[in-house]
Amino acid sequence: MKQLMVIILTIFLSSMSATTAFADVIPSDKVIAQQEYAYNKQQILAMLDTEAVSNKLIALGVDKAHAKSRIENMTQQELLSFQQQLNDMPAGQGIVGTIVTVLVVVAVLDVMGITDVYPFIRPL
Repeated sequence: MKQLMVIILTIFLSSMSATTAFADVIPSDKVIAQQEYAYNKQQILAMLDTEAVSNKLIALGVDKAHAKSRIENMTQQELLSFQQQLNDMPAGQGIVGTIVTVLVVVAVLDVMGITDVYPFIRPL
């Protein structure tokens, strides 16, 4: 019986072929591009969930589920092009303009001595 178990175990172990794992070095820029693609897609999908975008889609007669599936199927180049178009829109420029304006106003208030936000600015 013991000899039979040894034979069965030997046959079993010899029938299992040794598999080789193949590994390759992935360049950093490729990993970064993949992460950027996933992040941009997630950002645009999150934008679809906002009330303003949902209302605009309804007004244009576009189904939200259809829009999401289209975004999910975008290639990396299409997604980057779409993201660039979103960044070039006036709403994005307004936000940057608002931030710059606030920073300038705070700097002027620092110069006048009303606030002390920037330690490198000395009041008059």
